[in-house]
Amino acid sequence: MRVRCPNCGAEFEADGNFVTCPYCGFQIQLGEAKTFTYPLRVEDPWKPLVSFIRLQRLSPNDVEWNAQLIERELLYVPFYVFFVKATGMTYTGTFSPEGAGNVEFFNYLTVPAAGGFNELMNYPLPTRGRKYFDGRVNGKLVEKTLSENEAEEKLRRAVGEILKGEARHYFHWGRVGLDETSFEVALDGLVYYPIWRLRYRYGFLTHRAYVDGADGRVPYAEFPVALPKRFVNFTLGSLLLASGFFLGRMLFPHGFTSIIGSMGAAVAASFPSLRRAFTPRGRASEHRLLAEIADDYAPEEEAFGAVMRFWKAHL
Repeated sequence: MRVRCPNCGAEFEADGNFVTCPYCGFQIQLGEAKTFTYPLRVEDPWKPLVSFIRLQRLSPNDVEWNAQLIERELLYVPFYVFFVKATGMTYTGTFSPEGAGNVEFFNYLTVPAAGGFNELMNYPLPTRGRKYFDGRVNGKLVEKTLSENEAEEKLRRAVGEILKGEARHYFHWGRVGLDETSFEVALDGLVYYPIWRLRYRYGFLTHRAYVDGADGRVPYAEFPVALPKRFVNFTLGSLLLASGFFLGRMLFPHGFTSIIGSMGAAVAASFPSLRRAFTPRGRASEHRLLAEIADDYAPEEEAFGAVMRFWKAHL
């Protein structure tokens, strides 16, 4: 029998109900089976997690030695895998033909089929190694609680944000609206994917993280923010506030509104640094940049840049 592999597209001769693609290793059932899994290859998730945390700009240098693992559990998390084709018209401000741009999305997306795993939304599963699920796992099998229709609703919202992100990237729009022109979705299957769930303690705080059990990636991790780096941000934020105060005093002869304007600008410029100074925990992901820490990769450069912009605007 001539078989075409749904994973890599190669064709080959095969017999029987279950066959394995000789080119990519994908396991194929000649029927309607739609439930898959991946083999567990990462037996020690602590090592890749610590290596990832050490790479974070704001994490302590001694996290590898002073962090204490207090819980780890292997979960087989169910994911719906969809193939999505979507197009939309995005715009900024009041809709007009001059302010519109067309964007499109064609790709596979995943939605966790159980509650409590929002950090794993749209987690990209590996293209190799998938096999049909026979119900046997060596960890905890997470019960599926989300219906296919509910998953599609979450998927539609996620794709809308992806299309808006494309508009911001290509059309340089800060705030955009979206008129969805088409949305096609097809369920590719249900995957029970091995995910390590960990909790560890550093100092007085406990942090949690996920580690991919198939290839060692880190979909989501919380990490401590080093005290010296928080102090740097506090110092820079304080300097910005002080600059606004002294500049206001210099401009006082020009009117009271100059003091309000300078202090307002100083508060706005110092807020990112002061917010980071009072944030003891950061969050990071290996496959996406979390909005909460997107500006944490270069806090010193950003703060000094804010100082320069502030003085150029007022001198």
